[in-house]
Amino acid sequence: MTMPRLTPTLVLTLILSLTIGLLNPLDAWARKSRSSGGYSRPSSSLSQRTPSTRPSRATRTPSVSGGYSRPRSASSSITTSPVTRGSASDQVLSRQGSQRALDDFRRQREPEAPATEPLWSRPSTSKAPSVPRRPSTYDSILSGYGGTRGASYVPGARYPVPASRLANSSPSFGPWSAVLLWGLLETLSRPGHAEFFYHHAEDPGYRQWRAEAEEQAREDPALARQLTELDTRLASMSGPRDPNYPAPSVESKATGFPFGALLTALFLLLVGAVLVIVLWRRFFGDVDRRRSAVKSTGRAGARAAYRPDWFRVGMTLPVDPSLFILAESSTKLQAPRVATGSGLVSVERLGEVQGPDVRWYRLYVSGGDAFFQVHLDAHGRSDECRYFSRRDEVEPADADEWGVWLDRDEGLIGWPEFQTQDGRLYARLWSPGQARLEPYALRETLETADGAAVEPSRQQAMLYARATGAQPPAPGTEYLLVAANEQGEGAWVSLHVGIDIPVAGLNLS
Repeated sequence: MTMPRLTPTLVLTLILSLTIGLLNPLDAWARKSRSSGGYSRPSSSLSQRTPSTRPSRATRTPSVSGGYSRPRSASSSITTSPVTRGSASDQVLSRQGSQRALDDFRRQREPEAPATEPLWSRPSTSKAPSVPRRPSTYDSILSGYGGTRGASYVPGARYPVPASRLANSSPSFGPWSAVLLWGLLETLSRPGHAEFFYHHAEDPGYRQWRAEAEEQAREDPALARQLTELDTRLASMSGPRDPNYPAPSVESKATGFPFGALLTALFLLLVGAVLVIVLWRRFFGDVDRRRSAVKSTGRAGARAAYRPDWFRVGMTLPVDPSLFILAESSTKLQAPRVATGSGLVSVERLGEVQGPDVRWYRLYVSGGDAFFQVHLDAHGRSDECRYFSRRDEVEPADADEWGVWLDRDEGLIGWPEFQTQDGRLYARLWSPGQARLEPYALRETLETADGAAVEPSRQQAMLYARATGAQPPAPGTEYLLVAANEQGEGAWVSLHVGIDIPVAGLNLS
């Protein structure tokens, strides 16, 4: 048997075949579906990851936990039928998710702001050398009164002194400060101001100040006019000069509004109003409440608005068994255990669930495995009721399994579809779409029959739904509530299935 001659084409073919053979097992291993508790993401068209702006990570989280994974049906669709559009509270949460998506869209479209260079760090374009200025009292006065350079007058100063003149002046002239002399010149028309200059015209301090004033007046026409006016007034005066003539006061007279008195009056008025309100509630508040109670119950047959305070542990709820019998063939729902022969179930625990702009009340029955979830409208009346029973529970064993449920990119809770272990496929009801959303953060406080304090439960939840195909009066929609729960030192994943319950049938109010 002769061996085939190795040609360049044959060598290239062998190399490509060997490379493909080595890569296929690695690719198959990378795509191997792992699970947590039997659940994994569906391997439908939605399993392909959508483009994401988030930074990629080196390792991927497992895709299965507790036997749950992405739906495996290739023909799955996330379009919801009219019967699974959701209620008013579902719409609120859907709009919350849509708002987050809009915020993400806006952040992606916002252009990055150009970096601006601080003005004080820019190089100067001026080529003229700066001339050092001699120290003056201007800086100290500004710092003492909180002023800034460039003001027309020294802000808060005792005298109306122009800042530009004081900046180029000596701090004092003999026994007088620069602020005094410049202030007297500004207020020359006031009685005694011109006389002060007349009596101290021969004083060395005045002569020093006058020399600096004459120097500044060469570039300041306004100052030149003031000095001319001063000379005119001095020329019209005569008589002996008094070297001890006191400096007149040049403080401006305060003629402002008496804000102190106004604030005092307002404070006293406020105290009086608070006192009147307290006294009114003390003596007349009970009367008003009794009158309103009489008005609300005075009409025969009138039904008062339902109040959350009416929920209590131990209350009984009427249960129509026909609804659960009809749901048995098309859902996985477990009917509540009737506590009495009259068809009533007893509320064993009371929960209040607070979400983003939504609040539900959960009435736990059947040992806590099932609950009625009630929503109230703006008037305090029940407008929605659903019954949920436990479908399954998973305790992820490690961080990788928790990533199956809560991974930001591929977590089961928030995935567009959810597939149970029996192959049933549910579409996301809160904010339907083709990309994964972060689950909604809920907080539930519980009240028990013995009044024991129960630590609140923190939940990351998402609601799914599917059409049952059953004809009325059988339930047309089956809900699936999937939540990651944290309470005390424990954490687990819970799955509850539910149906709509007619509010009137419960006779809550």
